[in-house]
Amino acid sequence: MNQISLPMAKSTFSLYLFLIFSILLSFPGSNAAAAEQGATEEISLDGVAPDQVDSILAKMSDEQVRSLLVSELAKDLNKNTGQPRVTGGFVVRAKRLLHVLDDNDPLDENSMSLFATLKNIPVSFIAVAEKIGGGSLMGFLSSLALLIVVFTAAYLIEFLGRRFTADFSRQFQEKAIPDLDGPMRFIAGIMRSIPAFIHIVVFSGAAVLIFFLLPFGDLADKRYLFLTILFIVVFTRFLSQISKIFCSPESPALRVLPIDDTSAKTIHKALLVFGSYFFAIIMLLALFLELKLDKKSFAFTVIVFATILISMILGTILRSRTFVKKRILEKSELNKTRNWVVEQFAAFWHIPTVLYFVIIWIVLVGDQLAGVQRENAAFLLSLLILPLYLIFNGVGQWIVRVSINTLRIYNPDDEETADDELKIKLLEAKERERKLSVTAARIMSLGIFGTLLVWVLSLWGVHIPYATNITSAVFESLITLALALTVWRFISSYIEKKINEATPEEEEDKKEDDEMGGASARGRSYTLLPMLRKFIASGLLIMVGMVILSSIGVDIGPLLAGAGVLGLAIGFGAQKLVSDVFSGFFYLFDDAFRVGEYIQAGAVSGAVESITLRNVMLRHHRGMLQIVPHSELGAITNFMRGGIIVKFNLEFPYDANVDKIRKVIKKVGQAMLKDEEFGEDFIAPVKSAGVREITGSVMVIRVKFKAQPGTQFVIRREAYRRITDALAAQGIHYAHRKVIVELPEQAQNSSPIDQQKILEAGAAAALAQQEEDDKKKAEGAGKSSLGMPGM
Repeated sequence: MNQISLPMAKSTFSLYLFLIFSILLSFPGSNAAAAEQGATEEISLDGVAPDQVDSILAKMSDEQVRSLLVSELAKDLNKNTGQPRVTGGFVVRAKRLLHVLDDNDPLDENSMSLFATLKNIPVSFIAVAEKIGGGSLMGFLSSLALLIVVFTAAYLIEFLGRRFTADFSRQFQEKAIPDLDGPMRFIAGIMRSIPAFIHIVVFSGAAVLIFFLLPFGDLADKRYLFLTILFIVVFTRFLSQISKIFCSPESPALRVLPIDDTSAKTIHKALLVFGSYFFAIIMLLALFLELKLDKKSFAFTVIVFATILISMILGTILRSRTFVKKRILEKSELNKTRNWVVEQFAAFWHIPTVLYFVIIWIVLVGDQLAGVQRENAAFLLSLLILPLYLIFNGVGQWIVRVSINTLRIYNPDDEETADDELKIKLLEAKERERKLSVTAARIMSLGIFGTLLVWVLSLWGVHIPYATNITSAVFESLITLALALTVWRFISSYIEKKINEATPEEEEDKKEDDEMGGASARGRSYTLLPMLRKFIASGLLIMVGMVILSSIGVDIGPLLAGAGVLGLAIGFGAQKLVSDVFSGFFYLFDDAFRVGEYIQAGAVSGAVESITLRNVMLRHHRGMLQIVPHSELGAITNFMRGGIIVKFNLEFPYDANVDKIRKVIKKVGQAMLKDEEFGEDFIAPVKSAGVREITGSVMVIRVKFKAQPGTQFVIRREAYRRITDALAAQGIHYAHRKVIVELPEQAQNSSPIDQQKILEAGAAAALAQQEEDDKKKAEGAGKSSLGMPGM
């Protein structure tokens, strides 16, 4: 027989292997004497050293080994695993209830006898109190009195410390609080609670310090009682401050939750009472376990605490049934869904709710009487189904509203400019959106209710096939959608705020001409933020879809791999699209142009109206919309960066006074520079650039100025007008077009009629030649021009 190491704490799996090995070794012709000896002698490994096990097993017969194995298996099965021990079906469990009032249950020694427990409860608690008091009940009372002194002294120290935070606390009471948004209200609520948190820390530190200065501060049992009371007090005060941050029953200006004053006070009070009682129950039960309270007395204490808690919940439900009925009917009136079923549910909603909590209490009492222990806190979690339903249903309704609003079935902004026919269509769209919202909200509410019901049943050991997985998927999907929508609303509102800041205000009397398409120059954020918002929305949509698919059990690994392969295929097959996207990215990265700027790219020019991932929309100054892919833009000429230099010519007679004209133009430029309407648009004032050329009887003087982009057209027109009026006041006028024709000597002796014809023909030829020269100059200027209108 092989030697097998059999330690004291062997696993069940190794025991089963050993049992099979022993059976294989036992044959009908085994030693009968050894069997009789194994049957009569009791073999045990208790107290045997691990290194001696092999030698003992070597001396044992097969029957003795089997007997030892059976005994060890019985010990292993009798160990307390913390799980309820199944001792029969429903008939056996019902039979056990008949022995509840007996001194002992003959069916299950772990079950609880109510009659015996009631007799032993006072004795058990007196024993616990004497343990805390050092062996006597008077010692417990004196310890309790000293703890009261400790907490009173700690509160006095806290009271003295309040003077240092009095000014900080007073500013939230005496000063008027402005209207704040949600995040700022939360931050202001935290700031208002900072003194209270400091007071809690001072109270806790003072209590601990004073306790350890007492003579019995190092005794474990008294320390357990002290810490239990301290934790309960600190948790209650901390919970009160957290509730004030969100509910703010005394200051609506700092209330984070969108509720009225009555609801805020009710929620704050209910949260404080039930939360404190929950925590106090947990801490007291933990104290009783630590002090080794009798098991049956502990179970009876659980029943008492649970009964008080259920009574508080039922009392709250019955008191608030009228308020809840009113809210249900008001909401149904608002959604236009009030009917007989809704009215009946509003009137009798408290009956199934009360029945649910009574059933939970009955199941708990039955478990405690039967000695069943559950490690998943099924009772406490079952009590949370109502607040959990309200929370998840609120989140679900918000998700439904946001999702349907995103569909833009009905846009209230269109009503302002809509005619009668369009208003009828808008009302129909509004009704369709309302019906869709109501239907989706009902489906969401029923789904959340069913999910929570399945979850509660699973807590009590009732498992429905596939329901647990569905419950987990619903919860994960709901939380994922809520987080994604919260992030999206925050990012979208922030981007919208920045876009509005970057959008210039529309002026009624615009100084800019419409020769550049009528677009106003925008900031870089106005150009980049809309594209960033689209990118974030696409990323969130993909991430949420993947998380939801993963939560319902779909393996997203192949999907991700397939998406990568698909992306490569698209990249190779749509090189033009990829080129457009990347070209646009680098144009925006280099800040080559922005929305509202006038640019020229190759043969196209216009004001940038919008930018997408692939194209740029250019509004020509004649009104046409040009859609140009980014990869076809090429070299960009941006007319809106820096100033625009404008030059124009004035023609005077060849004998005009140049210095006088220059002084007049300079005075006009200085006057326009000081004008409130035009002064801010100048970079360089209007001034004369001197004589450019003299042709025939005309002297050309050039005038120039430098202005902000988009303002040069109005300034040029105004400069023309003012210069003309100023020159006319000085008696200086522009040159008229003249043609001088000299008669040849042989024509001088002709008749006056012939001379007149010759002069007219010469003048016509001269004018035709001059017009042809002007046309060539205009064509040359057009070829050299960059396409800027009016230049």
